[in-house]
Amino acid sequence: MKKTIIKSTFYLILVSVIAKIMSFLVRILLARSLSADAMNLYSLASPTMVFIITLAQMGIPTALSKVIAQKDHAREPLKSCIIISIINNMIISVVFLLLIPLLAHYVLKQNAIEPVLYTILPLIPMVTLSGLLKGYLFGIQRHLSATACQLFEEGTRIIYLLVVFTYYPPIDIVDMARIAMLSITIGEIGSSLFMLIALRQKFHSGMRLTKLFADLHRSSFDEVLSVSIPMTGSRLIGSLTYFLEPILMVLGLNTIAASGMVNAYGQLNGYVLPILTMPSFITVTLSNFLLPSFTYHYSRKNHKTAARLFGVIITTCFFIGFTCSLICFRYSAPLMRLFYHTDRSAALLKSLAWPFAFYALQPPLSSLLHALSHSRKTVMDTFLGSLSRLLCVALLTPIVHENSLAIGLTVGMMITTLLHAVNVWKALRDAT
Repeated sequence: MKKTIIKSTFYLILVSVIAKIMSFLVRILLARSLSADAMNLYSLASPTMVFIITLAQMGIPTALSKVIAQKDHAREPLKSCIIISIINNMIISVVFLLLIPLLAHYVLKQNAIEPVLYTILPLIPMVTLSGLLKGYLFGIQRHLSATACQLFEEGTRIIYLLVVFTYYPPIDIVDMARIAMLSITIGEIGSSLFMLIALRQKFHSGMRLTKLFADLHRSSFDEVLSVSIPMTGSRLIGSLTYFLEPILMVLGLNTIAASGMVNAYGQLNGYVLPILTMPSFITVTLSNFLLPSFTYHYSRKNHKTAARLFGVIITTCFFIGFTCSLICFRYSAPLMRLFYHTDRSAALLKSLAWPFAFYALQPPLSSLLHALSHSRKTVMDTFLGSLSRLLCVALLTPIVHENSLAIGLTVGMMITTLLHAVNVWKALRDAT
């Protein structure tokens, strides 16, 4: 069993490494193709995009994988998730469509960002579809297929961006930002097509659209929502923090100071964070593998196997995070020049390198809390970390200016990770 866990972990890491390399190629392509102003618009719209994605998915993909892993059949949970997702998507799309002008002109105070926000609309149904398919694959223990879809997602984005920037080079900064945002939707389409092809035979024999509303019980909805709602709360807090941060950082500042903060925000989120969070592609993949697999073994009283699985994954995540932080600290300037042809953010990358070694532990710790049915604790941990981050930005910006962003990011991340670790230790102690 131990060899099987290590082998599965190795294959998942290998596929994730390839996917992350492709993802970073997308980042490099955007950084070199977009102007500084276009990158700022794209970075400023990204928090709204993440917030909308969180609302659209509503934690259902992860809940689906957990519920399916607990059961011997997947039909009822899948049908319940599809119905909830359709209703939720319709509501989110209409509300967001009506709020876009308000967000652009009065909240973000950037008139040019309105067309970029409209580009998020087609992403809502596509990211929901890909999330459902991925959750289903993880739930039926087809981890490699669920992870391999990232290759098709990033590959589709790369092809789209290369074609557009090569044959139809945009000049306007708004068009550049819209193309960058639309590429995310294109990637989700590629990912969904791969998963649909992988599941074609199973869906053909196991489920038909005409039977979607047949044999449904309230218990199946309750089972999914009992996991998805707390998980949505946790992710919603993080997304809301990401959404509110650029608003708070310019609150009360004059035009010149606000412009400086926007530039600093663009550098942090557009250049530094992609490098710092590089190991997250592996840790998130392993966490997605951990949740249904740990639940499967734990619910069947295979506690030793479940504990061994968690041990392998948490150790792997820590080693990956530590290695990445060491590289970022030692080679900050060369990394910035390699990826972006500039080293102006190298000092910021170096200063944040060691704190982010602990960031790699956050996804597996969170997944284990969900697997042990302590989802509410993850919500509270995320809330406290996010609140600390926002308070740092709001209170320290007038004093330390651009540095408040890095301080708030570090404080919020460390608080959430440490609280997760304490709650995992308590949960495992109580379970034994």
